[in-house]
Amino acid sequence: MSDLNPSCPLESSANPAFAPVVAASPAASGPTNRPVAPTEIPPDSRVGDLLAGLRENALAPADSGTAAQEAKFENHLAMVRLGMATSLYYALRTKHAPTAAHCLRVALACSAWAQRLGFNDEARDRIEVAALLHDLGKIGIPDRILRKPGKLSVDEQLAMGTCPQIACEILRGCTADTELLDIIRYADTWYDSRRQDESMRGDALPLGSRMLSIASAFDAMTTDQVYRPALSRERAISELIRGSGTQFDPELSLDFGVMLEQRPELLQGAVVNRWLQKLGQDVDRPMIGGDAAALQVNTQSTRKYVKRRDEFFLERLSDHMTEGMVFADGEGTVERWNHAMTRMTGIAADAIIGQRWKDETLRLRDTDGTRSGCPVTDCLGGGAQVSKKMMIERPGKDPLPVHIQVSPVMGSEPGLQGVVVILHDLSDKADLEQRLEKLNNKVTRDPLTGVANRAEFDRQLLELTESAKSGEATFSLVICDIDHFKQVNDVHGHPAGDDALVQFARLLESHSRDDDLVARYGGEEFLLLTANCDNATATRRAEAVRQALEVMPLKSIGNDCITASFGVTEFQSGDTSQTILARADRALLQAKSNGRNRVIQLGSGRATDASESVGKRSGWLGWLDGNRKAAKEEFVVLTTVPLELAVEKLRGFIADHHAEIIQVKADQLELRVNALCSSGGRRVADQQISLQVLLTLSDQMSGSRVRQTRVHAHIRPVRNRDRRRRELHACVSQVISSLNCYLMGQVQSAEEA
Repeated sequence: MSDLNPSCPLESSANPAFAPVVAASPAASGPTNRPVAPTEIPPDSRVGDLLAGLRENALAPADSGTAAQEAKFENHLAMVRLGMATSLYYALRTKHAPTAAHCLRVALACSAWAQRLGFNDEARDRIEVAALLHDLGKIGIPDRILRKPGKLSVDEQLAMGTCPQIACEILRGCTADTELLDIIRYADTWYDSRRQDESMRGDALPLGSRMLSIASAFDAMTTDQVYRPALSRERAISELIRGSGTQFDPELSLDFGVMLEQRPELLQGAVVNRWLQKLGQDVDRPMIGGDAAALQVNTQSTRKYVKRRDEFFLERLSDHMTEGMVFADGEGTVERWNHAMTRMTGIAADAIIGQRWKDETLRLRDTDGTRSGCPVTDCLGGGAQVSKKMMIERPGKDPLPVHIQVSPVMGSEPGLQGVVVILHDLSDKADLEQRLEKLNNKVTRDPLTGVANRAEFDRQLLELTESAKSGEATFSLVICDIDHFKQVNDVHGHPAGDDALVQFARLLESHSRDDDLVARYGGEEFLLLTANCDNATATRRAEAVRQALEVMPLKSIGNDCITASFGVTEFQSGDTSQTILARADRALLQAKSNGRNRVIQLGSGRATDASESVGKRSGWLGWLDGNRKAAKEEFVVLTTVPLELAVEKLRGFIADHHAEIIQVKADQLELRVNALCSSGGRRVADQQISLQVLLTLSDQMSGSRVRQTRVHAHIRPVRNRDRRRRELHACVSQVISSLNCYLMGQVQSAEEA
């Protein structure tokens, strides 16, 4: 250690990061070669311990360490982040920022892993520094190789293979710690190397090298690359296990995977926060095309503030552009890559920033499939703007036509500072109809069954209701629910349940007509909206579907059959889309409560709206006359339905309209009903009028000696201010019509009755 600079904290005796590891017991100094292998524990005992661990984990969460332990850990990292190692790390970041970021993440992973394995302070400091600087040799690699985004040639691969030796040569000038140098030197050596030389392999490799190899490969796999997107954590662990025994130490690979399963937060830097804050700070970079004179202000802090503000505005602008935008420096190195470019090319910004622009990487071709020259290279070489149409080849997809425009960026100094590349997606015009169709399907179709979704059903139900109100053709609604569907999932599994849903949807479509709509309302509930169809016809069609379903074997559930219950109703006067759906759902509930696998139909269907004549007799000016006002608010429904059945009909009216029962006394029933308006404000309260409905029921004999039920209704708005609303007349007529249809009677004014 006498050859080190004593003024450097990293190399002083206070921080023995480069000092040899002193052999000691595992509890005191950590493993000297490898962690204890699981196979060293007797098999029966190991299984019992694992099962006991499951119970312990279920009873209490895993202890993530006390705050004092984490604080002590951060103190060690605070020492490591200082000194020569930090200076060399900054030098690497200046050379190639993506490589430095990779080294920092690997150092964090190795630091957490070393703490988990019980390394002593010296061993942990050593592997942290080795991981932080393991790619330091890339400082000596030419930029044309280091920043090449495509596949390297054989000679270029050989040049990259010299990185460990170059890193050791650089570090040898500031430390004589051979163990640290060996960790870096053998970090890229395979555990079971097939080379015929006398290089180390297997357990002879330094433990730190084997750990560093695994952590580095894991980070590379979980980071976006130009040639592939990042893998998931589970996929990366699987790849590590697959390479164990050949490229990686098998026991260490397994232990690393267990660590990520038990404590994945360790890789997020939660424990080593102070180190991240220090080394993760962005260094100042010159802006492309920036005017140096404009940044000549009084203090350095003001210059940094102006620069950060401009960078912030530029970042927000580029990320929200619909066109692809790229900044490249004077050598063609990509410095900015917005979200639109990622969408067009499939290449993430983290993977391409810092690499050289290459048409081959982006798979850019001329419209005729040839390559006549790189537009970025042409702009950098000639200094003139380049604009042309090109194609981006996309594996497995149609080529994407784009218009590329490359503009030179000049600064205050002579010469090009870089280029700005703008890519405009021309496919928006070429396949606009196809995009609209796909978008419509995505918005209106259920992703599992392919039938209409709930939003599309609600829209069409509202349209048919408004059409029927204006006097056009009637329609019916069939709502169906698979019986005991939960048992299908529980016994045969959710994939079998999904298949049952798909087959049921196909059956409904096979029994539908061109103007019908089949929709999935949610879960195992489906809807059949039948245009120009009455109650009886809809009931027959529902029965046909029911019979076909109960004899249709499904392979996914062992060729067994399923059944369904059906509720049917038809539009009737005074209905809204909500009352139609509520009545059909009430019919479905009755079918289920009556034994399932049956069809129940409710509703009287469309009838003559006698209430309209009541409303037309007085006109709007009649509200100013007390006698006519009484005729508008009071009416009588005479029905041949017996009193007991009339009460049941009223029960359905109350349920379907979500009416509130205010009070019941003697022969009177007081309700509050919300009637929808044809117009109103944005609030729900402005789109409806609350009406107080007072019903008086009596049993009487008609002139033809036929017993009938007489219902005297008195309707008035709950709020006095609603009396002046134009929509009040329509709302009262709506309630009169609906009540008359439920009671299947005839409406008379109170004066006539």
